Amino acid sequence: MGPPDKSCAAAGWPLLPVLALLLWGAGCHYPAPIQTYEYVTSYERMSDGYDPMLSLAYVPDATSFSRYRGIVVGDVGVGRGWIESREEALGFATFFRVILKSKLQQLGKFDIVALGPPGTDGVGPLGDDVLLMEGMITRFHTGSGLLRYLSYMLIFLQAGATDLQIEGHLIEPESGRLVMEFVDRRRHFCNTPFGPNPRNFHKGFAMKVTATETAQCLTDFIAMHYEGLPVIAAGVLRPEPPASTH
Repeated sequence: MGPPDKSCAAAGWPLLPVLALLLWGAGCHYPAPIQTYEYVTSYERMSDGYDPMLSLAYVPDATSFSRYRGIVVGDVGVGRGWIESREEALGFATFFRVILKSKLQQLGKFDIVALGPPGTDGVGPLGDDVLLMEGMITRFHTGSGLLRYLSYMLIFLQAGATDLQIEGHLIEPESGRLVMEFVDRRRHFCNTPFGPNPRNFHKGFAMKVTATETAQCLTDFIAMHYEGLPVIAAGVLRPEPPASTH
């Protein structure tokens, strides 16, 4: 993968010193995924061409999200290693599912957006015209509010960031056909470009921001490829997104 801050450096060389200071404070940081081999078993086939939207993605066959009339957000579990607190991670797994459902509903592309499994949230038996998203938190560390606060003023410190990695897939539930597999890892300092954020001392605040960003980025990826999802794999060039018709 490229350097962690590659997406933050695109604003031009003259602005780099200012951008570096602002982004250090705000928390723009896209670290490489950790190969846990719990949920995603083959990282080598995945592409990092969509970082920082998603850290890694794998699509075995070209398709389109528009062919599906809905998405059900299914179970999100918690892995065995790299987890600071299993109890907290389980709570944030639920938080992530609820936020992802909300983001997908706001997208306005699907007739059905619900929490799974079937039989809950008004979801009946699923056919292959409704996608099922399932996943697992494989890295979870809430960091330190004090160190995040200090990191704004002591930019050399760069400590205390949250660390969240979620691995998952989208499948056709009846046939089990894999539509897409993804890994997303992100860290956040949760300060602002204008100063340290006192909300960093509120328990869970920074991790909620981090999980919300993951849900937003997954939603953005689906929106970007609503009319066409190309094959995405290691060594496959990323095609240009379809031109807007508006």
